[in-house]
Amino acid sequence: MVNAGQIRFRREMRPFQPFHLETRILTWSETHVVMKHRLASRTRDGSPIVNAIALVKAGLYDRAAKSYVPMGRLLDENGLAAEPPEATPEVQAFLHAEEALKRAA
Repeated sequence: MVNAGQIRFRREMRPFQPFHLETRILTWSETHVVMKHRLASRTRDGSPIVNAIALVKAGLYDRAAKSYVPMGRLLDENGLAAEPPEATPEVQAFLHAEEALKRAA
């Protein structure tokens, strides 16, 4: 379930223009993950160009338990052992803005 998102559009895309989506996990907390999506295409001369960049905070929600699935469980069930990378200033600003909006509601 997506909890928050911020998108920065950089270049216009034409309808049906081919594009490439790159997704990276930047960090995570106990129940949520922060991902970065890059939407890229090519200019008319074939040069690569970034059309948009998005930061998304999301979590896997268990409707039966009425709670988010812990990230540790998701990692364990996929045979992974990892610690979350430290959040960059960009991610920290995104998370602080999301918290401020949540408190204002």
